[in-house]
Amino acid sequence: MSLTHFPYGISSMGIPIIPGNVNPFAKAYFVDANVGVDGDDGTDSAKPLKTMQRAFNKLVGGETIFFTGKIREQLVTPVQVFDVSVIGVGNRPRHADPTPAGGQKFANTWSPPASGAVSGQATVRVLQQGWKFNNILFTMESATAAGVEIVRNAGAGDAERDGSHASILGCRFAGAGIGVRFNNTNFSENPYNVEIADSKFNDNTTAIQGTQCNSAQIHHNIFQGCTSVITLAAQNTFIYENILGAFTAAGSSGGIDLNGGGGKCFVTKNYLSGTYSIAGGYRVSNANDEWAGNFNTLTGGITVADPA
Repeated sequence: MSLTHFPYGISSMGIPIIPGNVNPFAKAYFVDANVGVDGDDGTDSAKPLKTMQRAFNKLVGGETIFFTGKIREQLVTPVQVFDVSVIGVGNRPRHADPTPAGGQKFANTWSPPASGAVSGQATVRVLQQGWKFNNILFTMESATAAGVEIVRNAGAGDAERDGSHASILGCRFAGAGIGVRFNNTNFSENPYNVEIADSKFNDNTTAIQGTQCNSAQIHHNIFQGCTSVITLAAQNTFIYENILGAFTAAGSSGGIDLNGGGGKCFVTKNYLSGTYSIAGGYRVSNANDEWAGNFNTLTGGITVADPA
């Protein structure tokens, strides 16, 4: 039986092996911030590109970008390009530290530029549907900037910008800033069906924030040392099986604050630190939310009603 080579830096004897949930019908590009060359083609892991922007310039949709090292770029995803996967190749999302020697190799960090970064701009803004980010450590430009920003406008046809159906899986958001933001002042519509899962949020100003979102799934995440955790005007959204460590914001906005959302949100099976009350940082989007089955230090240990 012959050995078959695939355009993902892997080989198989017999049944094809395709790395987790990527498109076998589209190209893969490789980016190495340490030794890559933007003049190369980037489709061979032995000849990677240097920058994520160069990879973005090549996309038509459906591709996978594998990267290593420390990307230092603030980017906006290209228009009319859908269903791209961006995957860090290190074992876990971590800082690409040059010391000790070699500490930057095989890391998977995406940060703003060291100089010349645009104030308040996200590290990456998603403009079209179906993008996925996996196994990446994101840092933010400032306390007002996001790591990943999911937006949607009111445009029709080719003018539509809609980052719905995005996936943020197994990532880490470190330091001051907003980990994931839904929309900003220039976008007015509800991003739909975004999944944020198996990720860690460390010391963020706000871990997840947004003026609007619909049918998001936020699950199996860890929030540690954040000022505010989830401040999101949500509707039809499921928030489950997360661990909310101690947060420092006072009042209703510190833990899970869904105020202003359209309702019908389910918040269940989470560990909610602090006091389970509105004053303690927990606030519903609407009276038709359901917040039962969460764990807290309240009498009985498990919530049976909305926070009051």
